[in-house]
Amino acid sequence: MRRFFLFMIMIGPHVAGAQPWLEAARRDVDTLASPVMAGRGYEGDGHIRAAAYIEAAFREAGLPPASAAYTQPFTFPVDLIGETPHLWINGQPIPPGRGFLPIASSPSAALDGGTRLVRAGAGLYAPEAGINDYEGIDAAGAIVVLDEALPAPAPEGLPPAARSLFYRMEAAAALGAQAVVFLSETLSHGPFPQNTTIPGFIIHRSYWPEELPDLAFRLTTTRDVSIETKNVAALLPGTEQPDHFLVVTAHYDHVGQLGPDLYFPGANDNASGVALMLSLARYFAKQPLRRSLLFVAFSGEEQGLIGSRFMVEHPPAPLASIDFLLNLDMVASGQDGVMAVGGADFPDAFALLLEADSSAGVGRIGKRPNAPNSDHYPFLMAGVPGFFLYTNRGTQPYHSVDDVPATLEWDDFAAVFELTKGFLRRLDARE
Repeated sequence: MRRFFLFMIMIGPHVAGAQPWLEAARRDVDTLASPVMAGRGYEGDGHIRAAAYIEAAFREAGLPPASAAYTQPFTFPVDLIGETPHLWINGQPIPPGRGFLPIASSPSAALDGGTRLVRAGAGLYAPEAGINDYEGIDAAGAIVVLDEALPAPAPEGLPPAARSLFYRMEAAAALGAQAVVFLSETLSHGPFPQNTTIPGFIIHRSYWPEELPDLAFRLTTTRDVSIETKNVAALLPGTEQPDHFLVVTAHYDHVGQLGPDLYFPGANDNASGVALMLSLARYFAKQPLRRSLLFVAFSGEEQGLIGSRFMVEHPPAPLASIDFLLNLDMVASGQDGVMAVGGADFPDAFALLLEADSSAGVGRIGKRPNAPNSDHYPFLMAGVPGFFLYTNRGTQPYHSVDDVPATLEWDDFAAVFELTKGFLRRLDARE
C-alpha cells in the first residue's frame, strides 16, 4: 500500500483536507488502546468505558441511535484472571506477557516445583489414526511439555480437531498430566471455546533452557462469571431509500488484562476497525447516502462472535432490508493489500470493491469464501450479503501486549478508508 502514501505526498494540497479525519482516527485508536480501557475486556470496566466512548463519538457526529437507545445489552459467561499470573523456571521469575502467558480458559492452580516434566512432541493423540506422541511416555502426574507448532507436514490422517491446543491439552489431561506447557516462538492470548481440565501455559522458547527445568506457577481463574456488556449502534437515515440499509460494523472488545499490571492494547485488533467505522460515520454524516447507513460496534467477538450473533437474533432493522454489510477488523497493518472474506461469494459486490480501488491505491485485493473468523459471519449465515475486510499479512503482533498504536501503518489505514468510502458509494448507487 506504499504507493498510496507516496500519492498522498505528491498531491500536497489534498493532504490538509484529509488530515482532520485521520487525526481523529488516531485519537480513537490511542484512546481505545490506552491503559484506562484495560484491553477492552471483562476483568474490569474496560469494555463499558469503550462502549461509552463509541456512543459519545456517534453523538458528536450527529448520528441518532439505531433504536430506542444507542446500546444493546446482552449477558454471557466469561472466565476471568483477576490476579497477575506468575511462573518460575529454575527459581527465576518469567515476565508475563513477554516470557509466558496462561491459557485463558485454565482452572486456578498452584505448583511450588519439584514435579516431573516429560516431552511429548506436539502432543498429537489420535490412536484411531495410528498417531500417538505419548507412546512410551508416562504422563501421569507429570507436566507435559509440547511444541505449540505442528510438525510439517502434519501426520496423515490427523483429524482437524486433534490439531487444536484445546484438544492437545485435554488429551494430556486424559493421560493423567497435571499441567501442559506449550513452547512457542510467539505469544498470543485469547479464550478457548471451552474450559480446560488442567492448567496450561505458553512459554516463549527464548526463556526455555536446554534441559528440562524445575517449574513453578501461580494462576487464579474465576470461571463462568456472568457479564453484561453491550453492542453500540447508530443510524444515519438515507435521503431517498431510508428503509434500505448498508451496515458498517467493527468489534470493539479485545482480550483484556491479566491482573492489574498487564493488559493487551489491541490497537490493530480492533481499535483500528472501530476508528475506521467512526471515520466513515463522521464522513457520511456530512454527505449522507440514498440508503440508510447503520453503524454497529460489537462486543463479545473475541468470545465467539457473541455480540453479532445476538444482534442477528435481535436486529434493529429487518435483516431482509440490509442490502450489504461491511465488517472491519484489523485494518492498519498489511504487507499485501486487502483481503475480502465473502468476496468469493458475492462477485458483483467484489467487482465494485475492485472498482473503488482505482482511486484508493490499496493494491492487491484478495477474496475468500465466507468463514467464521469475525462478526460478518452470523449475518452472512442469516442471508445478509457482506464482506469482512482486513489488511493482509500484517506485521502487527496478534493478541499481544505489543499490539500498540505506535507501530500501526497509518498509510494502510488511510488507503482502506478511501477504499471503503468509495465502495459504499458504489453500493448505494446500485438499484
